[in-house]
Order: sequence, then structure tokens, then C-alpha cells
Amino acid sequence: MNVWYKCMYYVLVIGLCLSGPALLIGWKWFVEPNWGTVEVVQAARSVERGLRLTEADLKTVKVKKEQLVDGAMVRMPLALRQETTRAVRLNEQITADMLNTAHLLPAADEWNMPLPVEWMFGKPPGSLLRGDRVSLLLVQKEESKKVDDKTANQELSREKLDQLNVSYEEEKKLQEIVVSYAKGTNNQEIGASDDRKKPTGMVSAVELIVNNDQKELIRKYGTKGYRFLVVYH
Repeated sequence: MNVWYKCMYYVLVIGLCLSGPALLIGWKWFVEPNWGTVEVVQAARSVERGLRLTEADLKTVKVKKEQLVDGAMVRMPLALRQETTRAVRLNEQITADMLNTAHLLPAADEWNMPLPVEWMFGKPPGSLLRGDRVSLLLVQKEESKKVDDKTANQELSREKLDQLNVSYEEEKKLQEIVVSYAKGTNNQEIGASDDRKKPTGMVSAVELIVNNDQKELIRKYGTKGYRFLVVYH
């Protein structure tokens, strides 16, 4: 019996000695990293605007709750195959706003309207991408050959609009129009490259999301022989 008690005693002592480091290791490697943390989807690499996210672009990591960004996605499937509406930096938390493409779909009182090539003055900006907001500046057909690029890109004043027989109110309605599609000369959609100034092609056709007033104004001035200069900020 004495031997048995001695064995139990030494086992208990050794167990107590080992339990301290074991608890410390368990806390350090298992409890602490998960205490007060949540999983969030982050960018595994830099992603340009206008690209659809793949598994290679994303990763799931644990962050402290106080570091969680408002609207951050916590499940990777929600972000996969979604299109980015702006450039995303490495390790940036993915939020719904970055992937919100609802504005590219016409609402109940809106239309997806192609802008006829013959109604455009010159070529649209080469860096134009889907999701950009553009303004349509009016140029008279007979005057279009006399307008150089510097003059064409100036903001139209009330005096200039009066000379074009365009009301200031109507000109304002042709601003902040969303581009729903930008097609290149290769008949493919224009996409972003690593540098926005170096897109994947030259823009040859544009489709816009317009409301009823904008649609009628574009038809009105287009059929009257006006040309639309496409500009964006």
C-alpha cells in the first residue's frame, strides 16, 4: 500500500508540474488566438477594379472584433465571382460596397440604352470602364469639326448652352450617368489592367443606364444632329 501511495503521490506531483506549461501552451496557441475574434474575408492579393473575384484573390483570416470593418464579409462564397467596383489592396477586408453592382442593373424606371456610335463626338475615353459615371456634353454636328479637344473638354457655361439652344436644366440631366457596358474594338468588354491608364482595349461602343428623362433627351438631341462628347471624372 505504501508503494501504491508513493506512486500516486509522484504521479500527482509530476501532473501538477506539467499542467502549468500545458495550460500556458494551450492558452497561447488555442484559446488566445480565438478569444474575441471573428473570421473575415480579405484580399489575398491586389485586385483591380472591374474584375471578378476568384479563390486565388481571397483568403479567410481571424481578426479582433474591434478590427472588423463595417459591412465586411465573413463567408468567402458570398464574394466569389463578384465584380469589384474599385481597386482592392492586399489584406484589405472585403465589404459589400466593394462588390455592389446593383447600380449596373436598370431600376423599374430606368433603361439600358446603347449610345449610337454616330451620335458620339470623337472616341470615348480609352480608360472608360463599366461602372464609371459619365457626362454627355452636347456638340452641334456642323461645329464638331471645329471643336478641338481643349475646348470640347471645358465645362459648358450657360452662355455656351444658349448658343447651342440647350437649356441649362437639360444639360444638367445628362450628367452622372452610369456606364453599364463598354465594348472594345475587339468586340469584347473593356477590362482593367494593372494600370487603369492601360486598359485591355480601345472603347468602340458604350451602353448607359438612363432614366426616362435622360433617354428622351438623348433621343431628342441625337436625332437633331447633335453629337455627345463622353467625359468622366
